[in-house]
Amino acid sequence: MIFRLWTQLAARLIPFESGVRRALRVDVSVMLLMTCFTALTNPFNGLILRRELGATPFQLAVFGSGSAACLLLSLAAARMIDTRRALPWLVWPTFLARGLFLLVPFIDSAWSFVGVLLGATMLGTVSGPAQAVVVQQVYPKTERGRALATVRVIGGVLAILLALAAGHVFGWFGFRWVFCAAAVLGMAASLRQLSLPLAPPADDATAARPTLGEAWRAIRRDRKFRALLVSAFVFGSGVWLMIPATPIMLADVVRASTAQVGVLAAVAAIAGLCGNLLWGPLVDRRSSLVALRAVYGVGMFVPVTYYFATSPWMLVGASVAESLMATGLDLVWMLVIIDSAGPRRTPQYMAICTTFAGIRGIVGPLAGGALIELVGVRSVYVVAAVLMAGGAWLLSRQLRAPARQNVPGLAKPSFAR
Repeated sequence: MIFRLWTQLAARLIPFESGVRRALRVDVSVMLLMTCFTALTNPFNGLILRRELGATPFQLAVFGSGSAACLLLSLAAARMIDTRRALPWLVWPTFLARGLFLLVPFIDSAWSFVGVLLGATMLGTVSGPAQAVVVQQVYPKTERGRALATVRVIGGVLAILLALAAGHVFGWFGFRWVFCAAAVLGMAASLRQLSLPLAPPADDATAARPTLGEAWRAIRRDRKFRALLVSAFVFGSGVWLMIPATPIMLADVVRASTAQVGVLAAVAAIAGLCGNLLWGPLVDRRSSLVALRAVYGVGMFVPVTYYFATSPWMLVGASVAESLMATGLDLVWMLVIIDSAGPRRTPQYMAICTTFAGIRGIVGPLAGGALIELVGVRSVYVVAAVLMAGGAWLLSRQLRAPARQNVPGLAKPSFAR
């Protein structure tokens, strides 16, 4: 009942046309349920692995690299997805992925918890290419950025409240039963997506789907997007490098409690709320590439802040920057791909980009774990800062470069406007 009142009120207050408001009523309820799931799991995965289950740096690195390796499945998923019926490919893999957390009460070692997390990541990855197609069919291009930002802002309000309470909830009930309850809410979010009102796909989207080879050849002819992939690879390598370092910083260096991690998560949720208010309108007003440059600029503060941290409260700035970066990458990068690929090639472009993310994600955490063993945890943040600054510089070069005509058959990307 509370979710229904919240979503109906939000839909009435938001100045969208009636078709978009109908979609928002469903999408907001999905976001509220999914926020319950993510707020009770994601901020605590690394801390539980390290503190409760005694995970080693190698196990943390395997978790990070294994999660990235799952992204390689996007290539196969993109080929299987029927763009005329993409919704089932979004709903059922995520339903099963969140359902795996029902097994958490039975785990007894770090490796078994890593297995649950990797299994959930693998299933969730299958839905990645379908998500972009569903977004295309639910929201018109002229209101897409603002609509997606609105959904995330409403979810962000709940995330703030949950983050403040989550640390205490873990103390009362233990992580096993909290994760189990979160799984039920996450599965409900997946089922709710079946009610999304999808518009009929465009004629060119229902044509014969291009093979991944054809999509890759199109990217090779698209100089701007190819350069964008390179900059994303360099920047993202720095992000992935920090994966095994952050749980060790929290558990061993600054010795954060679950309650303190909950406060940091609340700060991150507030920052994410502000980020969604910023990134979506910025994409609609300027371009997806301009917004991505701003995201990269904010992200460079993350490794610098972690490097100098000596107490949990010194990580507040890192939590803000990291949340703004994550929120921006989640929203803006998807819109960059949609703008560049057009309706027919979106699943293939998304899969190719996700594959690149998987490659750098396999190498990054393993390299981070090796750096921790050799020269200490803070060295990871030095290397990450250099890589992220390099990626941001490469992206800025593309914005300064003269606009060139895109290849035939592709939608003109927003950053070429």
